Amino acid sequence: MSATRTPVPRSREAGQAIVVMLGVILLAVALLAVTVDGGNVVSQQRIVQVGSDSTATSGAIVLAQRLAGAATPFAGWDAEVAAKIKASAAANNMTVKAAYYTDICGIPLKGNGNAALNADGTESLGQAAEVGRGSLPGGTATAPDCPSLTVGPVAGVLVIGEKTVASYIAGAIGISSFTVNTRATAVAGYLQGYCGSSQGDWCAVLPVAIPVTSLHCDGSGNPVPEAKKWAWNTVLIVPLCKAGPGNVGWLDWTPPAGGSVEITCSVINPNNPAVNLPSWQYIAATGNTNGGGECTDAESGVDYSGVEEAIRKYDGQPVLIPQFDMTCRTDNGQPFPNSSQPAINTPPYYGCPNLPGGGSGQNIWYRIPSFAHFQLCDPAIAACGGRHGAYISGDNSAVCDTGNGSTSCLVGQFVDILSTGTVGPGVGAGTGSKALGVQLIK
Repeated sequence: MSATRTPVPRSREAGQAIVVMLGVILLAVALLAVTVDGGNVVSQQRIVQVGSDSTATSGAIVLAQRLAGAATPFAGWDAEVAAKIKASAAANNMTVKAAYYTDICGIPLKGNGNAALNADGTESLGQAAEVGRGSLPGGTATAPDCPSLTVGPVAGVLVIGEKTVASYIAGAIGISSFTVNTRATAVAGYLQGYCGSSQGDWCAVLPVAIPVTSLHCDGSGNPVPEAKKWAWNTVLIVPLCKAGPGNVGWLDWTPPAGGSVEITCSVINPNNPAVNLPSWQYIAATGNTNGGGECTDAESGVDYSGVEEAIRKYDGQPVLIPQFDMTCRTDNGQPFPNSSQPAINTPPYYGCPNLPGGGSGQNIWYRIPSFAHFQLCDPAIAACGGRHGAYISGDNSAVCDTGNGSTSCLVGQFVDILSTGTVGPGVGAGTGSKALGVQLIK
């Protein structure tokens, strides 16, 4: 007898092959989706995180302005924080899923100022005060302690960001989009170190702006900017060339009226408003300011004659000097430059009604992105070689001329830079100008 084999139908073999092939195709699509869409999601995650960082910082800067003593906005502080967060989120093409108030430790706060925490110390955002609900958290807390979770007053913003990212390949397997979530916390507080926040330990704000990069004067006394940054922790000369765009400029905190007497008094009794970083500030004049009239120190009763003598009051001490990176010319009838976010950081105008640059060197605006902590020289400091911190009255080429024709200058060293936050108002009587910073902590 011979055995016979029943043939397998070819249709069944073909069907099994199709199933296997479809499985392989789906697997290939899934792997490709992981590579392409996964990479895109990771990239978008980074972008949204930067956006969340920027958005939290914009809210914290408003709280820094409040802490610095700025006037209450027309709609209130909560509305101002909410508006800045909304504008920053729009500029970063992201959605703010939620924003909450925190203390300086980053602990979320309830409306009454207590910690929005569970019994085990974890966050309870369901109880936290959201931004845009009408008011800041209240309470009487004054002394935060981060390790013990003891909360302080409102000082920060926690932002939870979200963005929907369309898929490229994963749509073929039914996944049309991915959701990216991020969070960031930024807080505001007084800076310690070179400029403390306590009575009698502060840095005066000099009403003079210097460029963020070094400069020298040419043979005719015109300012010539350089590409390099100012050297740090090295005694150097900051030349005051004659009037011209980009030169050292004397600030007028109450434009447009002003003059040398006003500058002298602003040095002796700091009267700057709360200065946000960045912002546009009005320049009354540039270059050499001889004389300047007499002004009395409100704290000591001592009279100081002229800008040079006024600045020498701070010999050997660190002072805060605004730094500028561009100028703005405003024609007759044009509005002042816009220092609000995001205009102040948006090219090509940066809030200026015209393209930045140009001007006559006076009666123009300078964009201030940072403050320099500048320690003025004192004859008693060995590295200063017997020099004072200011040489402004008359011809001081023996000190100021480093081969560039300058006859006036400041002498000292850069010891730190403040580039985020708000510098508080100088109110005289020894309380000084307190520097505030904004920092991302989570």
